Amino acid sequence: MRLILVRHGEAEHRIGTSGDNLYLTDRGKRQVEMLGQWLQRNETHIDQLVTSPLLRARETISILSRYINAPVEVDDDLRETKRDLLMELPRLVHPSDTGPQYYVLPHDNFYQRFAEQTRRVLNRLIENPSSTQTVVVVCHGGTASTMIRMVLRCHNLNIWMYCTAMHYLDWQDGLWDIRGINYAPHLPPDMLTK
Repeated sequence: MRLILVRHGEAEHRIGTSGDNLYLTDRGKRQVEMLGQWLQRNETHIDQLVTSPLLRARETISILSRYINAPVEVDDDLRETKRDLLMELPRLVHPSDTGPQYYVLPHDNFYQRFAEQTRRVLNRLIENPSSTQTVVVVCHGGTASTMIRMVLRCHNLNIWMYCTAMHYLDWQDGLWDIRGINYAPHLPPDMLTK
């Protein structure tokens, strides 16, 4: 099974009445077009597209659907947190320490709740890990990186992504094969944005 975790295209904030008012910028739309073209050339058999319900992710999946002929599913657990996830990550007391007793956890366990939400969607995505499916998941940097932290079993790790960058994972023969982190071969340097 192959999972391609994609961060949505560059978005901008527009004042509106809804709580989900981040729209793709023109640059963000171009980034997604480039990603769609790259996936069409390099991933010839994508079985499913899964997206966050937030507008910037739905806009991204809409553009990708022009290049990828696969069913689309919306998963509410792919929703991004409204809090700064970097500030919520468990911290090690010392860089060489390991084990849960060496972590300093934020006071309200927010990260643990967010990680559990992310674990639910990851479990659904890999319900049949022996399948040969390729699934593209359009979500948010914090969500995709939390999935990587789960695979690595290392939650005190900051992993960030450029807009439309990919975390590439294969599951085969009981092993996770991490093919790429923050992988963006489709974007020239002037199109890389955070």
